[in-house]
Amino acid sequence: MKNNRRRVRGLVASLLAGAAIAVPALMAMPAHAATELTFWSWRPEDKAFYEAQAANFQAATGISVKFTPYVATEYNAILATALTAGKGPDVMQIRAYGGMANLSDAGNFLALTTKDVPALAKIPAGTLAGTQGYTNKSQFGLPYATSVLGVMYNPDLLKKAGVKALPTTWASFLATLEKVKAAGIMPLGNGSGYAPGMEQLWGAVGPTWYGGNDFYKQVVAGNKTFTDKNFIASLQAVKDLVAYFPAGHEGLDYNTARGLFANEKAAFYIGGNYEISYFRSLNPSLNVGWMPAPAKSAGDTRYVTNWADGGFAINAKTTHKAEAIKFMNFLASKAFMQAAADTLGWIPTISGIKVTDPAVISMQRAIPSSGTPFLTLVGFRYGTPTSSSIMQPGFQKVATGAQTPTDLAKAIQTGVASWYKPLTGKA
Repeated sequence: MKNNRRRVRGLVASLLAGAAIAVPALMAMPAHAATELTFWSWRPEDKAFYEAQAANFQAATGISVKFTPYVATEYNAILATALTAGKGPDVMQIRAYGGMANLSDAGNFLALTTKDVPALAKIPAGTLAGTQGYTNKSQFGLPYATSVLGVMYNPDLLKKAGVKALPTTWASFLATLEKVKAAGIMPLGNGSGYAPGMEQLWGAVGPTWYGGNDFYKQVVAGNKTFTDKNFIASLQAVKDLVAYFPAGHEGLDYNTARGLFANEKAAFYIGGNYEISYFRSLNPSLNVGWMPAPAKSAGDTRYVTNWADGGFAINAKTTHKAEAIKFMNFLASKAFMQAAADTLGWIPTISGIKVTDPAVISMQRAIPSSGTPFLTLVGFRYGTPTSSSIMQPGFQKVATGAQTPTDLAKAIQTGVASWYKPLTGKA
């Protein structure tokens, strides 16, 4: 009996000792062990990538991240509604320049410092400007990539069509599209059903006609307007390309249009480097070439439109500030940026990242000598109505003949001049 009592007392003592050890150990666990950050984006096509990266982050820190992507055309409204209501995600992808400046100026994003995110100190000032406010110039985001627009092509389809040399001028480009069409191959995969895609197409070919950097500086200063004949010519160039769009282009959504090029139905697609990851997700063996938009005439400049694509920001009202900043530094890390370059075709904003995709390498190399800002995106998205909100549906009307390029130019001028003082009172 005594031995039994001793055994019971010993068992109780050992249990209490174990509890005494377990409780401090539990208390010593990091406070963020059960934290889950919410992360929003407008890129459903990148879901697998971000979820894999979130798993890497959780393995390293214990902090989980729930990635939620929304349809690109609905994202701004969804995010604005949530943030204005004092809710929204902890971390989010934000559009650059004026794309979300109204939200940053209203105090919805946490201002970032180089103390919080040291990588900001190594990003060029011009790139940092992409994720700053309009009236409040604080740094509200980490710009993650430089995007480049141009003409992507399928060398195999061009060879099949008998095209022996890439076009270098506008006339030779149109002639090449005709030759491809005559060979029974779809010339362009672009369609007019996705309005932002029309502006991006114009962003690639427009500088050829309005004159790139010089016009950009002149219209920003108010010395030229959107009714300038060269700007109207840039809108007409888009109209000229509609003849080479797929049949039923008015109903083509973004992914269907991109799928035509990815699945080797179309010889050309005019867009940005960010398209390539989607192309390869559908067809990993796709042979993609890239060239800047053709020059107006032989010997003229071939412009390469580029801009700070977007950024990552932190909700000013997050209840997980420390964890969100930790995640922001993960997004700024070389490991993450290299993975994004390899998987998504990014041209990262930080140095030391090796771009490996041949088409993206060509884009990156072209920026220093031929780069020009994406005029409507960089310069005129800060007020209402934005140039883009007029241009995008306007191009859809131009594509069907419901509006002329001249009328669209007038509409852009009138709309922007209503809030942009250097253009106010000018026609």
